[in-house]
Formats: sequence, C-alpha cells, structure tokens
Amino acid sequence: MIDGKQLWKKRFIAYVAEVRRYGRYMFNDHLLLVLFIGIGVGAVVYKRAVDELISFPYTVIASFIFALFSTQSGVRTLLKEADAVFLLPLEQQLRPYFWRASIYSFFVHLYVSFIVFVMFLPLHLKFSEQSPLFVIIAAMALKGWNMFIQWNEDARIGRHLFPLFVRFFMNVLFFYFLLVKQYGFMAVIILLMIVIALHVERRGKKVGLQWEQLFADERRRMQTFYRLVHAFVDVPHMKHTVKKRTLLRFVFHLLDRWHMRPYTYLYVRTFFRAGDYFGLFVRLTTIGSVFIFMLPRGVEWFALLCSYATAVQLLSLRSYHRGHPLLFLYPLSSVEAHRSFMRVLFTIGMNQALIFAIVAYIAHGVFPMLLTLSIVLACYIAMMFYVGKMREAA
Repeated sequence: MIDGKQLWKKRFIAYVAEVRRYGRYMFNDHLLLVLFIGIGVGAVVYKRAVDELISFPYTVIASFIFALFSTQSGVRTLLKEADAVFLLPLEQQLRPYFWRASIYSFFVHLYVSFIVFVMFLPLHLKFSEQSPLFVIIAAMALKGWNMFIQWNEDARIGRHLFPLFVRFFMNVLFFYFLLVKQYGFMAVIILLMIVIALHVERRGKKVGLQWEQLFADERRRMQTFYRLVHAFVDVPHMKHTVKKRTLLRFVFHLLDRWHMRPYTYLYVRTFFRAGDYFGLFVRLTTIGSVFIFMLPRGVEWFALLCSYATAVQLLSLRSYHRGHPLLFLYPLSSVEAHRSFMRVLFTIGMNQALIFAIVAYIAHGVFPMLLTLSIVLACYIAMMFYVGKMREAA
C-alpha cells in the first residue's frame, strides 16, 4: 500500500531543495544586479515606447501570445526512472499523487501567464477596453481546460500534432473574442471546449497511463533545467541528446568540406545538433526580430535583452563535452579549445547582430540599425571577456 500524498510531498521537497541548491550558483549577486538594472531600464524604455504608439494591432498579437502560453500546459509529475518498476502496478493508488502534481503545475503555469500579461499590461490599458481582472480570470479557466486536455493526451490517449494545432487555434479565438468583447462568439468557443473535454475524458478512461511518455516528458523537462544550470556550474545529471536536423544537412556537408580546426568543428556541430542550442538561437532571434520591427523606440535595448539571454544559455556549449574520453585523443591544448569556443560564440553573436540590424534598418532606419549592431556585438564581446576571466580563475 502506497500513500500518494506522502510520496508527492517527499518528491516535491527533494525537487525544491535541488532547485534552491542550483539557484544559489545561478542567481549570484552579479547576475541579480544585471537583471535588476536590465529590467528597470527595459521597463522605462518599454513604457515610453508604448506612450508614443498611436496604433498597434494589440488584439491580434496578444491573442497569439496568450494562446501560445496557454497551450503549453504540461504537468510536472516529478517521476523517476525507477518508478517504472515500483509504481507501475500501483496506478490506481496514485490518483492523489497526480492530482497534487496537477495543482502544482497549474499554479506554475499561471504564474508564467501572469508575468506575460503584466508585460502586455501597458498595451492592454491603452488599446483594449476589456477589464484586466476579467482577462486574468478567463485565462485561469482556459489554463485549467488546456491542462486537462494535455494531461489526457500525454498520459493516456497519445500526443498528436493536429489536436495540438486545434487547441492552439481555439485558444487564439477565445482570447480574441474576449479582448474585443464578442461574448456571443466566445460562448460558442466555450461550448466547443466543453465538448472536446468530454470527448477526451471518455477516450482517456478506456486506456491506462502511458508511463514511458510520462518518463520521457519529465526527463526532458529536467534536462532543460540542467542545461540552463550548466551555463553556471557543472551538473552531474546532464544527459546529452543529439538531433538529426535533416533540414540542415547541406550545412553539415559544407562543414565537412571546410578545413576547420578540430575544436571549432566540434563546437559548430554541437551547436546545430546537440541539446536545443540551435532551437534556442532561432526562437530568441525570431522573438527579438518581431519586437524590433514592432516597437517604435528602444529597439536596441530589446535586442540587447535577447542577445544576452542567448549568450548566457550558449555558455554551456563550452563544457558540453567536458570529461569525454575521446577528447583526450586530440593532441591539442585547452587553450586551443578555448579559442575555438570564443570563435564560434562570436560568429553566432555576429549572425544574430546582423539579423537584428537588418530588421532595425527595415523598420526604423540607419541610426537604429548601427546602434543595434553595436550593442549586440558589445554584449557578446563582454560575454567573451567574462568567459576568459572564468577560465583564468579556474
């Protein structure tokens, strides 16, 4: 007989202790100072930019952004690999465990959604007549619906791309009709959501838990957290993953023909194929480009924020292969590895700076382009200087 309540309590306490332990290494005094200054400067520039806006497609953009964060509503189960042996026969007794996991995940997702809404609040107050409190209450209800659907998809009936797209599309319509106060259409969307929830619940009751999928999801979430921590301190729990990147096969053929230094070649292929470095670069560059194109002023500071977030998370690329026995076959010194990493990091930064500069030139002209290019490159140079200091201190 197993007590699901006590099991969740023990797992949650151990998880919080681990997050706090690594958090002390991540959020040191220097990083907190940089974040505090960056958030303060960004808030002032953002407020001034919003005050100068005359027209802005807030309803459409906010609907897509809110729907994106509402659709991603996975449940943190905190399951471990050994649970496949010990908990598999006790599935019926684990309902209190998964219920508490759902409540915890709901408040975590709600906290993230609240931060996103606060970021959009100046735009909301200026371009929308809907009450912010009503939007928050509706977002809470929609988050609960998305979590219920995604839990049944992940844990029972299986995950497919088309239902995910349908759910995202319905979230967009829900927020759009909410912001424009079209309550009749909104009621139709709510009825469709109720029908979908009943259908998913009926299908989910016919099958048991998909333990392998739950283990894979939890493993992926923990590895994402460990990769972020790995930028600041070594993490013994890191498990490396390699992706095919079929669409970038031509890039790999070009790399094979170029006569690169061994470590440079290794870091470049690691950037494209290992973990989520390339996906991270694409996402942050896309988000930065969209906001640079839309904001009337202060685009260089938003570019700085995106480039800093990219550079910080790319620092773990330097130690991705640390301790691998094959590296000792290279007749090269650690100085060569350090130079290769610097070269690759600066090349990535230069490409991101050029993309931001081109978007700034198209939307705002020559001077914002030059300022954006200079600030982003300065960010990466400062990060390279920081890596050099860390190496000297090691």
